[in-house]
Amino acid sequence: MSSSKLLHPSQLSPEIFEPILSALQSKCEEFNSHQKPLRRLHIRDFWFIVEDGQTVLDIFAEPWPGHAGPTPFPQPQDALSLDECLPLHQFLLDSGALDAFDDEISIRIGSLGMEPPLRTLAHFESAKGLPVTLKTWTKRQGRDRFSMILDDVKANVAAPSLLLREGTEVIEVPLTAVKFAQALFQKPKAAKANAPRKSKRG
Repeated sequence: MSSSKLLHPSQLSPEIFEPILSALQSKCEEFNSHQKPLRRLHIRDFWFIVEDGQTVLDIFAEPWPGHAGPTPFPQPQDALSLDECLPLHQFLLDSGALDAFDDEISIRIGSLGMEPPLRTLAHFESAKGLPVTLKTWTKRQGRDRFSMILDDVKANVAAPSLLLREGTEVIEVPLTAVKFAQALFQKPKAAKANAPRKSKRG
């Protein structure tokens, strides 16, 4: 698939998204082995956004082996500093890990901010009780966008699902129906390392 046609990861099928994320995580492990950072790092997720007409690839990193606390948000002491993001950012550029992306896409690496992405079952379980916003692949009860409280997660079943609540209204959404989701939490944004625009290779 042409990198210039890559969409927001929420619009990528697992067959496309997962190999890209796996490749980035492998490069991050290589970075840990060769660069000897202050803390070993782990890439949790990535997505595309558009800011002022510019497409930006946001790569979310965190201390290895990844956050496993009671919420999807790392504690302040676990958030990555700019000094930790910059070497990983430069390594990914120099190693060719980002060559699959269009040269006009700006690259940023940072830790989770106020609206961390939720993708795996564990992510959703850690966000129970929090406001979430999500989009489904197809309309459910006449809509495909929801901003509600994640009331519960039915995990121990063959087809896991999410229970969303707003007042007395409760909507059940199968996990497989979720196209994109993020938790909403008031927390200062972490610093991000911005990559310079890459030149095309001959």
